[in-house]
Amino acid sequence: MKRHLWSFVKRAMVVLWLVMSSACQAEEPIRAAVFKGDGVGQSVEDLLQALEQNEDQIVVGRITADQIREGGLADFDVLIHPGGSGSRQGKALGQQGREEVRRFLRSGGGFLGVCAGSYLATNQYSWSLNLIDAKVVDRRHWARGNGTVELQLSPTGASFFGHVPKTLEIHYAQGPLLARREWDDPAVPDYQSLACFNTEIAKNGAPEGIMVGTSAIVRANYGSGRVFCFSPHPELTDGQESMINHAVHWLVGLADEQAVEFDGITPIVRRHFPSASPGGVAVLVTERGNVLHRKAYGFVKGRRLTTHTPLSLASVTKQFAAMCAAMLIEENRLDREQTVSHYLPELELPSQGRAILVKDLLYHTSGLPNFIKAEERASIAEFKCEHGLDFLTNKTHAEWLTTMDLRRPPGQEHEYTNSGYVLLTRIIEEVTGESFHDFQKRRIFDVLGMTETTDSTRFNGSGNMRTTLVDYTKWDRALWEQDPRILSPAGYEMLFQQGLLDDGTPVDYGFGWRLKYRDGELLIAEHGGVGSGTTAARNLIRRHFDEGITIAIFAQENPELGRADRARFASELYECVLKRPE
Repeated sequence: MKRHLWSFVKRAMVVLWLVMSSACQAEEPIRAAVFKGDGVGQSVEDLLQALEQNEDQIVVGRITADQIREGGLADFDVLIHPGGSGSRQGKALGQQGREEVRRFLRSGGGFLGVCAGSYLATNQYSWSLNLIDAKVVDRRHWARGNGTVELQLSPTGASFFGHVPKTLEIHYAQGPLLARREWDDPAVPDYQSLACFNTEIAKNGAPEGIMVGTSAIVRANYGSGRVFCFSPHPELTDGQESMINHAVHWLVGLADEQAVEFDGITPIVRRHFPSASPGGVAVLVTERGNVLHRKAYGFVKGRRLTTHTPLSLASVTKQFAAMCAAMLIEENRLDREQTVSHYLPELELPSQGRAILVKDLLYHTSGLPNFIKAEERASIAEFKCEHGLDFLTNKTHAEWLTTMDLRRPPGQEHEYTNSGYVLLTRIIEEVTGESFHDFQKRRIFDVLGMTETTDSTRFNGSGNMRTTLVDYTKWDRALWEQDPRILSPAGYEMLFQQGLLDDGTPVDYGFGWRLKYRDGELLIAEHGGVGSGTTAARNLIRRHFDEGITIAIFAQENPELGRADRARFASELYECVLKRPE
């Protein structure tokens, strides 16, 4: 009866979590069971606290040996055995409980052992679970003391945890010194070492020179499941608590399979975006459309950032709006030399000097106000109040523009304005007879297979678009390879041609790209993207035409990464690629 009640409560917790988070399109949480019973030490409270740092990702419950023997692991994805006494935990499970744990792993479950839990995972003792083919070195002196030790991370370990230095300090409390047996046990899986002890603790009669070089963090596959063991205590180490969550995600197969690592780039990322930085950053480096580096770091809205995490593009969105305009120009359905009023005759835009042309919107030479500026925001608030609007659409935004004066005559100066690109999407809607959202999805996203990319259904062109590193890779490849399904070669060249002021002066802006020339040769096209509010995007896309290299940085929830910081960041990534050995 108690087991059924416990199972009901756990399921209710998960259902409640899913209902509350569905509005955010959250993924189903990981269900983690932390062992409760004889042999569990006080560090379990710190372990629970570490897991709860990402409570929207991991639902934590406690499970007893009796519940495990009764099949209770069926309600969970991961079993966690904390610090304390491995022998007492193993004996509490009993032979039946230990077999239930192994059955759980063979069917796809995950096992995380911390300190005592790592002793339990070995094939050393009569009460062991036999999950990894490891013995405990110098088991006689297991009580060798507590303190801080240094770990040496393997290349795989450093990549997995996202640390720049290959070493880290961590709290140790008499955990096992793991090493393979002199002979192989074919019935127990070999493990992969992610970190070894670099320094040692040798108290209470323990001999010196034994601990260094033995494994401290290991992982292994077991049947259809996975095993992860920490000899030391990340949950008791300030700044290292997230290592527990990294392990839990790996145990349920949430390792980022689309991530690609280029040697030397992660250290650069961590210099500009330390592990303790708020938010996350996603970095893509390609060479003529081929991926050199594609990896995400940190967390966004409490979730670990991956190559499939939706990223707020902010003004990088303009690349896509301009591409839609370019397609219509190639099809002779849109004339960039034509006036805006030709396509929107009912719209009485302010006039000063001459009418606003389509190309003025593309090149930011329209003189239009910018809806994100403080003065304009006040005017929009008044406009919405007068017209009973809760929000602006492409159409009502255009109507608001008719109430505003131009900042200067069109064609006289280049002045960046988001409103110009929203007005451009309104023209595209009139030309195509469909919403900009539907047109862009049909002509770009569906064609390129960008299944993880979305934009607003009511206000778009200047921002409000999200994509992932995986999808942006598809977009980048289409640009470099000049995918004929989107544009002709001449059309792609049009994207990167400088606009002109009325007096013939070139502006360093093309179709949604800032352009940098030297001696008449196009060297770089780039564009930033700055979002406000909860996204706080700080993005930069930079394309180097000579070498065919793209650097894409998408920082989310991090207002500290300013324009100059991003520029230096991108330059260092570019130099890293150039310096690679031939």
